[in-house]
Amino acid sequence: MSRKVVWRSDGETPCGSCGQLPGHCRCSAASLSAVPTGPARIRIEKRRGKTVTVVDEIPLVEKDVKALLRDLKKRLASGGTCKQNTIELQGDHVDGVRKWFDGHSIPHRGWH
Repeated sequence: MSRKVVWRSDGETPCGSCGQLPGHCRCSAASLSAVPTGPARIRIEKRRGKTVTVVDEIPLVEKDVKALLRDLKKRLASGGTCKQNTIELQGDHVDGVRKWFDGHSIPHRGWH
């Protein structure tokens, strides 16, 4: 039987993934090492006749990438998904993504 901590009276919250306390959690160390360094890459792909804007190698933690996706979807009025550290937006939104990255000082490259 697993000893997963559900609630503690001292105020420390366990990790949502593994259930361990912050000092013993290995999930955050693994996710930090998986964060790419360098500029994000923006490109356009055609899939089944549709245009998809793909942003990958984003220098953020996966939790922040999901927040970025949520914000971009609202600003660009588009659908999209997040797979690992890659954002896929429905349609050609390269200009909007580039403006957002410039405004938030996130380095990027690709698509002129």
